[in-house]
This record gives sequence, structure tokens and C-alpha cells, in this order.
Amino acid sequence: MSNTGAPQGTVLSPFLFTTYRADFQYHSETCHLQKYSDDTVVVGCVENGQEDEYRDLVESFVRWSRENLLQLNVTKMKEMVVDFRKSKSPPSPVCISGKDVEIVSSYRFLGVHLDNKLEWSTNTDAVYKKAMSRLYFLRRLRSFSVCSRMLHMFYQSVMASTIFFAAVVQALCWGTGIKAKDANRLNKLIKKAGSVVGCRLDNLDEVVRDRMVLKLRTIMDNPSHPLHNTVDKLRSSFSSRLLQPRCSKER
Repeated sequence: MSNTGAPQGTVLSPFLFTTYRADFQYHSETCHLQKYSDDTVVVGCVENGQEDEYRDLVESFVRWSRENLLQLNVTKMKEMVVDFRKSKSPPSPVCISGKDVEIVSSYRFLGVHLDNKLEWSTNTDAVYKKAMSRLYFLRRLRSFSVCSRMLHMFYQSVMASTIFFAAVVQALCWGTGIKAKDANRLNKLIKKAGSVVGCRLDNLDEVVRDRMVLKLRTIMDNPSHPLHNTVDKLRSSFSSRLLQPRCSKER
């Protein structure tokens, strides 16, 4: 056991942190603890104002952290409330160690911007700004007479990885997915990059469709995948083709 910590940015740091907090787990029909590497999210479904379980889970996690010598930085914690009721009152913030957790309208989780309206406009704005800065470097490379093959490689590794990050999630989550105006902004950006590279580049719809098909095939061919049974139930009893799932925001 090391008491000096591990260098930031190494693989060992999140692994040790994940192992250290592995014994604290919680899952029920209305609340659960979502953990990935060194990120922890408490998710709760509050109905009829009954939020005791949600707040008790937060308090249990704070108490466990204190007992295991983990110091929580309340200033970096955020709370996002998704509420589509017409008549609603401002929620009371969660209090940790005498400090209120800030309630925000959008939150960045695992590189994806989520908002309390369950829309993708905030994430699209962030992706667009980041991709525009990459487009500048792509144009600079062309000014140095870099060959088209290298320009295409730079686009795929630096620019496309930004534009299409979590693209499948955006297409599937929350029913409608990304709005048409947001998709058009990204497609125009891809078209500009294609004029710089000197060839046609796949647009957002084409990339999302190919990745969705690949992901579905991976799930269907792997019986041990957690979603295998769920996807398999979508097969038509007549043609064995997959039926399109329907999603709802539960408004």
C-alpha cells in the first residue's frame, strides 16, 4: 500500500482508485451509484417528492468516504435536476459538509455534455468549437503542401474523433437524438474538411448508421453481452429482423 499517491495521468492512478472504492455499491429501482474510473455519479428517480432514498444514498457515500480517508471536494461537485413538470418548485440543494452542491443546467460527464432538457445542443456547441480549432490545423497542413493521404489521416485521427465521439449515444438516447439544425452544423463542418482534404468524407448520418450496425452486430454475436437478450427480443417473430425500438423522455 502506497501513501504517497500516484502520478497524475498514469493508468495506475484510476486503477488504484477504482479498487479502493470498489466495496461501496448501491443499486435499487429508483437510485444507483454509477462509477467509471475515477468518476462517480449518484442517480436518483424522485417521484411525488419522495427523495429520502436519494439523499440517504448521498449521505452514505459521504460518510463512507470520510471513514475511508477520502476527501470530497464539494466545490467540484454538481447536481443536475431533470424535471418536465409544468408546475414545479426549485429543488433544495444537496448539502455536504455544511456546503450546498451547485445545481447546474448542464454537466460534462465522460466527455459528453448533458443538459436538464435532455437535448444535445450544448454538446453540439462544444463539439463544433473543438472541431473548428482542428480544422484550422488541417488547413495549415495543406498550406505546407502535405499530401492528401496525410491530410485524410490527420482528419480521421484528430478531427473526426472529436466530431463523432459518442455519436451512437446521441442517435439512440432520449428518442429524437440530435436536432436537424445541430446535425447540419456538423455536416457543414465535415464538408469544409472534405474540401481541404480533397475527397468526399462521410457525413454524420452515414457514420452513425455504420457504427450502429457494427455495435448491434457485436451485441448480437456475443451472448455474454449485457444487452444481448434485450436486443434479441427486438427481433420480428416472422422475419427475424430487428424492429426499431421506441424511446420516450417520460414527459
